[in-house]
Amino acid sequence: MTSTQAELLIADARRAAANIVRYGWRPDALEVRRLRLSTKHPPVYAVLCRAWRKAGFRLTAVRKLAGRAQ
Repeated sequence: MTSTQAELLIADARRAAANIVRYGWRPDALEVRRLRLSTKHPPVYAVLCRAWRKAGFRLTAVRKLAGRAQ
């Protein structure tokens, strides 16, 4: 992955995070898939994880949805 691709992923994650934080948000299949794919790129995962937490999800729930539960 090039640095330009990484920057685009982070920018996309920040745009998605703005929608996630909004009141009454419930994730759809696309957003859960985006969270799972973000685990391959730590900065993107951090942005999305933070947004999911602000939306009211516990860290354990975010990890489980991302496929990172133990």
